Amino acid sequence: MIARTILKVASQIPWDKVIELAPSVAERAGTLWKSIKSKNKRQSVDESMVYTSYSTELSESEMLKARLERLEERVGSLEEQLQASAGLLKTLAEQNSSLVQRIELHRIRLIRLSLLFAGVGTVLAGMIVYLFIR
Repeated sequence: MIARTILKVASQIPWDKVIELAPSVAERAGTLWKSIKSKNKRQSVDESMVYTSYSTELSESEMLKARLERLEERVGSLEEQLQASAGLLKTLAEQNSSLVQRIELHRIRLIRLSLLFAGVGTVLAGMIVYLFIR
């Protein structure tokens, strides 16, 4: 029952398109991984770029620096998450490509075995008919 459902679902999948697109998906995931990996680590903001007025109090300046540090830490953690996500995408694309190749191999084996059993069945049926006629 379960095998019939699996075969029904598998027969409705457009395997020709899946097989055709699997290498491009893997290639694009690899490209994404390389582009994210090659990006420079976050660039810290130069203190000369931060505008602080001389008339402001020291506590405001310290608050701005603390806020800037928190934002830099947050950007760093987001970049790490982005790299982890890209690595995961690359791994999933490679696994998808491998699975598609295995499925195609099993599909071909199934066709060959079906033809073999049909041939054997035909020979056996012919032998049975021959024995009854004789």
